[in-house]
Amino acid sequence: MVHRYPFLRRSTLSLGGTLRGLWLSSLRRCWLLYLIAFLFFGSGFCWGIESACKLDKAEAAQLEDYLIPLTTPGYSSENDRKTVFSQAAVRNTLPLGVMYLAGLTVIGMPVVAGVLFLRGYALGFTGGFLVQHKGAYGFWLILTEVFPQNVILTVVFIVGAVASLSFSLLLVRRGFHPETAVFPWFVRYTGMMALLAAAALGAGLVEAYVVPGVAGVLLPLLE
Repeated sequence: MVHRYPFLRRSTLSLGGTLRGLWLSSLRRCWLLYLIAFLFFGSGFCWGIESACKLDKAEAAQLEDYLIPLTTPGYSSENDRKTVFSQAAVRNTLPLGVMYLAGLTVIGMPVVAGVLFLRGYALGFTGGFLVQHKGAYGFWLILTEVFPQNVILTVVFIVGAVASLSFSLLLVRRGFHPETAVFPWFVRYTGMMALLAAAALGAGLVEAYVVPGVAGVLLPLLE
């Protein structure tokens, strides 16, 4: 369709270039906040892996009974996909909503840090458990069932955390300098969070409509 409509291709490239420019500009201005966000996410990720490796056999067996069906492509109907997407939409956008509200308060920074840490922990625990108890097959499970949507969500949550922290710091600055303009930055902050929410919904579409097809083709070949 893109080849049939050149203007659509130009618009897509223009949007991609604009988003890339905004992200690079944000990275130059807020590199310290990005570093802090990565540290919290990475700490949670490492702790999750360590926790998965410390499970005893009984706990691992119980968790495997619960976790493996969730990471196995067992739905193919349109209703199943819609259910998965609706659940993923809530699961993906709720943390963004929490970070958005936290950014509107001066004391919201610990909340943002907690969301990042928990997100990293959940991802690290899942990955560590699958590799620890499924070996090479667990690695392929991660690549096909966990990685595609979570690579999008990781970027979304880190950028969202930086935006939230930046706006919260702006409110702190305004407390010392009342003349600081807030409303223009509020509009930008809200618009950025809306774009990130759209990207999070896109990750839900990937989980519901792309991952099952890829996993259904590749995983049977690797068993």
